[in-house]
Amino acid sequence: MLYIFAGFPKKGRGARQHLHAGGLQFAIETVEELAILEHSQRAQYRKEGVFINDTEEYLYPVQYRISDQCLREGITWDWFPQGWAFGNGVTMHKTHASPEFKTVVHGTNLSLDEFLALHGPTKLSELELVRRHNRHESWRQYEARWLPRTCPQANHVVHLTWLVTTHRLPAFAYARIQALIEDGAEPNEMHRYSTEPGKHFSEIRQYTGAPAHTVG
Repeated sequence: MLYIFAGFPKKGRGARQHLHAGGLQFAIETVEELAILEHSQRAQYRKEGVFINDTEEYLYPVQYRISDQCLREGITWDWFPQGWAFGNGVTMHKTHASPEFKTVVHGTNLSLDEFLALHGPTKLSELELVRRHNRHESWRQYEARWLPRTCPQANHVVHLTWLVTTHRLPAFAYARIQALIEDGAEPNEMHRYSTEPGKHFSEIRQYTGAPAHTVG
């Protein structure tokens, strides 16, 4: 069973650390005993179904659940393109997208140089330049993965956490894992986590949002 959540755990040791994938796995399987994760490298979860990895033998369709928070943000099963591999265990995924912008003469799709080449000498005081989103084919394909009107139109990062379990989660286990990932819940029994750097926690890195791609 595949479970997909929005974001990643926000709590850990101190304000700047959070559970990384290995730490979340430790929390789920060992500390809080919420689920048994699928660790077999032979069982490969992909968008098209579950396969035996070494023989490419198809086993069955993927059973999945996408959290309500993902759906509210516009991420459905269609957000994941064909060929997407989810792997095993716990995965924390980051997708960065940066739209391209072009400076054009107002009322046209021409850059200033293109406009002058086409129209010849022109009083610059009579022209107005505007910054326009260049919705090229790659961007349109990316935008189509989102629910309508939910794709961010600025530089952004999408953080997702998913996990593959051997069995369907009971309601209480799903709610607790969701709380750890999406709601910033404190991990239980913090004394059981290692203080060794990188063992269960990672430093939180803030996304600056820069730079946007600009052409023309």
